[in-house]
Amino acid sequence: MKKLSLILSALLFLSLVACNNMANSDDNLAAEEAAIKSVLESDDLTYDEIGDPDEDSIDNDDPNWLGKTGFNKDGKHRLRYGRIITGREGSVEIVFDGDTAATAYISRTFTGKFVTHSGTLVNDTLTLTRFEKPLQHDIERIVTLRKVRNDAAVERRNWRVSSVSMADGLSNPGDVSIEKLVIKPAGQDSMVITDPNATFFDGNNMLNLPRFSEVTIKVFVKNNTANPVYFPVDTRATESVRLHYGRNRRGGRAITFFKYMGEDNAGNKIYQGTWTVKQFSGYHHAVVDVIDNGTILEKDEVTYPYSSATWGMPYHISPF
Repeated sequence: MKKLSLILSALLFLSLVACNNMANSDDNLAAEEAAIKSVLESDDLTYDEIGDPDEDSIDNDDPNWLGKTGFNKDGKHRLRYGRIITGREGSVEIVFDGDTAATAYISRTFTGKFVTHSGTLVNDTLTLTRFEKPLQHDIERIVTLRKVRNDAAVERRNWRVSSVSMADGLSNPGDVSIEKLVIKPAGQDSMVITDPNATFFDGNNMLNLPRFSEVTIKVFVKNNTANPVYFPVDTRATESVRLHYGRNRRGGRAITFFKYMGEDNAGNKIYQGTWTVKQFSGYHHAVVDVIDNGTILEKDEVTYPYSSATWGMPYHISPF
């Protein structure tokens, strides 16, 4: 009986030790996850905002905030549109690979309103029109991280981002999709992208662009809308394509618009634009933004709901 009591006591002791170790392990895991989430929320490479700060700032096309485009070349028409984000929700699933590596699967949902402003000048009379419709835009991204130290005073400094996938964004619901990007920086090889979640950028393959250089981007788009709106009216363009560039956590942002070029053999619409790099050195983000023409031009939010697709990527500007 005494021997049995000793055995039971030993088993109880081992059980308590095991439980304590498990609790410590869970606490350590929770601390590591919190540290990684803090990195993701602050690192320049993981920035993925797509909205405008307010309606006055919609369609800012100058990277230094020196001005905005006024009326169109005919001096009679003006069209501005953008997203006002009022809600942000998201989740991060972290998978550890040993003690020094991790992969974060990020899902974010942006909600708010899509706003269109238009103006028409006829016989010195300016007529302004504004309408809005609700939006939901979901973005997914994958980030790999590595643990570079174990003794930082602040936990998040133990971890660094190794690589980031493109930010794959899609409206919900939505009928428009980006099928392919061809990116050609001046003096560099072309980059062809067909799968944003399988395209990762790190220190070896990230676009490194000299200031004042040019980048040409060709976008291939599929649109399954049941109610196509062609604009410009003399084309087969059923969506508008623009590039947000110079976006960063410090409030930088600018826009350039792409031109409709026709269709490929698969029926995808092709758009092309060239952007001149004017930002200061550092990390920035570019977002290819495709929006259905009905979303922009038609007030009826039932027949023409918010429909959009975005692909975003980081890039680096060198001083020369």
